Amino acid sequence: MLDRPSQPPDYPAGAVHFQPGQRLLCLAPHPDDEILGCGGLLALAARAGVHVHTVVVTDGAQGVAETDAQGAQVRRGESCQAAERLGLPAPEFWHWQDRQVRYCPPVIERLAELLRQHRPDWLLLPALSEPHPDHQALGLAGMAAVGRLELEGTVLFYEVGAPGTPNTLVDISTVAEAKWHALAAFVSQEQRHPYLRLAQAMASLRALGMGPRVQAAEAFWQMPAAALREHGATPGLGHWPLQREAWGGATEPVQLPLVSVIIRSLDRPALAEAIASVAAQSYPNLEVVVVNATQRPHPMPEYPTDRLRLRVVAAEGPGLGRAQAANEGLQAAAGELALFLDDDDLLLPEHVQQLVQALDEHPDAAAAYGGVRVENANGEWIRDYDSPWSAARLAGLNFLPIHAVLFRLREARVSGCRFDEALPVLEDWDFWCQLAAAGDFVHRPGIGAVYRQGRGSSHLADPEHENHWALWHRRVLERHAERWGLPRMVKTLAWHAVALERAQEDAQEDALALVREREDHARTRQQLQQLQDSLFETRHELLTEQARGMTLLAERDLAQASLQLLRQSRPVRWARGVRTLLGREGEP
Repeated sequence: MLDRPSQPPDYPAGAVHFQPGQRLLCLAPHPDDEILGCGGLLALAARAGVHVHTVVVTDGAQGVAETDAQGAQVRRGESCQAAERLGLPAPEFWHWQDRQVRYCPPVIERLAELLRQHRPDWLLLPALSEPHPDHQALGLAGMAAVGRLELEGTVLFYEVGAPGTPNTLVDISTVAEAKWHALAAFVSQEQRHPYLRLAQAMASLRALGMGPRVQAAEAFWQMPAAALREHGATPGLGHWPLQREAWGGATEPVQLPLVSVIIRSLDRPALAEAIASVAAQSYPNLEVVVVNATQRPHPMPEYPTDRLRLRVVAAEGPGLGRAQAANEGLQAAAGELALFLDDDDLLLPEHVQQLVQALDEHPDAAAAYGGVRVENANGEWIRDYDSPWSAARLAGLNFLPIHAVLFRLREARVSGCRFDEALPVLEDWDFWCQLAAAGDFVHRPGIGAVYRQGRGSSHLADPEHENHWALWHRRVLERHAERWGLPRMVKTLAWHAVALERAQEDAQEDALALVREREDHARTRQQLQQLQDSLFETRHELLTEQARGMTLLAERDLAQASLQLLRQSRPVRWARGVRTLLGREGEP
């Protein structure tokens, strides 16, 4: 359940009082949301001498049948025309892709810069009751941006198509006709949905609680920016936090912790694929820390700037080893959670989301991990890593590929976990063992990442190379013994002895089962051979009978033909022919 103050703050409610010269900033996810949700309030503000500035963050192109460029132009023109009809300045357009707004550092930073620029007395954000993902992401990102600044204004959460739980109703009767006229400008949208009728119905619903003189109203949740920074929006959102929790949605920015994805990079071509797999994550709040492990300056990789924040660290100086690069990434990571990703491996789209959820469900866990599919250089399956959690098992043998694990950075830092820079390989195993001392790991079954074996340069699987894993496995175990002492190593040895015994028993059972299967197979083959022999004999008999039948048919046809010829001859000759045919020509 979400934590809530026992006595929610007493937010101002019931009225909005504009003063000439004040500044109002409205953030709209799509062209038309600013009019549908709060067009009446914007018109009242402009008439009261308030400086109104509207930012429409997406192009809304998916809401038009034309191509993206044409659709964006259509919707931008409609939004400008609607603003003119309400007496408002034309909106500012950011032209982001429709349905691609994310709660992520680049969006929060740009919104924070916008707030610094305008210093609004009134900030309008889409309510979290809105089901559209762009509305939700923009609302959460706007809240996070407010949390970074010392704004003294008021925040109003407006509803567009989904009724919320307002604490403020604004009478827009005097500007209602102007709002309907402005909505009529959105011709492309009215062809798809009856927005004008729905907006009028919503305005009538909200007017119902304001008395018979009010014909139309808009609803908002109003709270001071300072209260939003201190308490968050949760205490004042009524049942919506519970509803959003049931959906798996966030009501506070803190519920979407920043995840740092640390990539140790040799600037290989596969790096672009690795970064693209991060950008494709369903979890929105991500940063990428690229650690330069080359011996030269690392170019800035290409990435979607509106989805990810990406930094290259250790860009100068000599090349870093695997462990050194990992420690550089740990130091540079700004997130609450972190995940390592080598530059030749991939994350599947739900990987981070699943692991964040697992850690949220297990607050005492130090890390969470999912399954990893191992592929060769041709993309062919080799094996899967997806075993249940066991600290004793991890102490004796690594079963966690480095990008399988999402861990809490604070626990790692407080516990002094670092990658052993004396290890050329297996440094991740040693790190997981250190982290496991701070808390258990949560296993979230299912393949969430891909390990592309044979593309790297670690030589971990090369028995002829000095970095072969078997050569360093004993070294890591010796370090464990130094770190943990005899009792824990005895416990680890006992676990693996039992596991080995069970594995041998299972192998024996499998061997016996294989023998039985082979015996069954041999019997089946013998029976099959007998059936084949019987079938061959039957087929031979059938062919013989068919040949005999064909001979009889041929003899019958010949006799019938001969009789037909005799019938056509003279009677005497016919009779003689008959006697000849019957072999009786000498008889009287």
